[in-house]
This record gives sequence, structure tokens and C-alpha cells, in this order.
Amino acid sequence: MLTVGIAVMSLDGCLTRHGEEGAGFASREDQHFFAETLGTFDCMVMGGAGYRASRARARVAPAPFRVVLTREPEAYTAEAQAGVLEFRSDEPAETIRDLARRGFARCALVGGARLLTASVKAGLLDELWLTVEPVAFGSGLRLFEGRVEIPFELVGVESLGRHTLLIRYRTA
Repeated sequence: MLTVGIAVMSLDGCLTRHGEEGAGFASREDQHFFAETLGTFDCMVMGGAGYRASRARARVAPAPFRVVLTREPEAYTAEAQAGVLEFRSDEPAETIRDLARRGFARCALVGGARLLTASVKAGLLDELWLTVEPVAFGSGLRLFEGRVEIPFELVGVESLGRHTLLIRYRTA
């Protein structure tokens, strides 16, 4: 299964603005790219904070199949939809392996540092697609947490708009 981490970040590597949840700073260009891109995946894994920040969109869109990793999956029982939206408390690597066993071929990892870090450390991240927005926050959730040393190879860079770049990497 191909696993692709997809994130929007500031110039200084923050996924969030200071202590806020979600990427409210993402440009329209990034939002358009993200919505279009998700349609090319058959499953998606995201963290609880990302789900809460995009709750309305995550419940309405029919595809791809979504898994939300949360410490309290039972709190979302009423929102779960068989074949559409699932809540789990597994480790990210366990969830990704389970999705591969279930026959999914392309998985978008849309999440914060915990999901991306665990995926990289487990050797389960094939590519990383980063939208870089022209803002700096100084503090906020970083792309990876803790110590991570993994080489990436540049696949391509494209402009999504006048000020927003999309940078694609694959793990080396």
C-alpha cells in the first residue's frame, strides 16, 4: 500500500498556529489542492485534533474511507459510519498495516506530528507532500515530534498559487 503524508505548514515548519487546532491558515489554493487530492486515495488516516477541526467536511464527504485515531474512540460512536468513517485508538502503524491487510491501495496520512512521526519511524511513510504557506508563527505543532532522522528525496515542486508551494518528497 502506498502511504502519503499530506500536510500544510508555515515557512518555519509549524502545522498549527501556536496552540490552536487545525490549519486555519491554509490558503484557498491549498484547500482546493487538498480536496482534489483526497479523491485520488481510497483511504485516509487522521488524528483526533484534525478531525475535530474539520468535522463537518469529514462527515459529509463520501470518499475516501476515513480512520480517525483518538484516545477515546467511544466518544465518537454516534458519528461512526460503517464503510465511511471509523474511530480507533490503535497506534498509527497498526492502523496502517490493518488498512493494507483490508485491501486498501492508497492511503493519505493527514495528521499531525504524532501520526507522521509514528509512520516514519515504522518505515510506513512512502511519500510526503507539503504545502508551504508564506507565514511564520514561531511556535505551534511541528511536522515531526521528538528525534527523527530520515532522508527524503525531492520528487517535485510546484506553485499552487502566487505565494503557495507544493513540495513532494519520497523516503530515500
